[in-house]
Amino acid sequence: MTAREKKRKAAMIAVAYYLEQEAAKNNEVKDVKAWSSAGKEVMMSNRALVQRRGRLLRSRA
Repeated sequence: MTAREKKRKAAMIAVAYYLEQEAAKNNEVKDVKAWSSAGKEVMMSNRALVQRRGRLLRSRA
């Protein structure tokens, strides 16, 4: 194996490692977004529940 082939092989390994790390980082970001959006959904449903209770109490009074 010549020096050029060794350098080429090392470069290919480095690029593959970089792409793998980027893919892992993108998956982490998606997980964070999923938690964030789930929290927002819970807050919105709680707010809707409170608003519905308020309407029911006012209509009976």
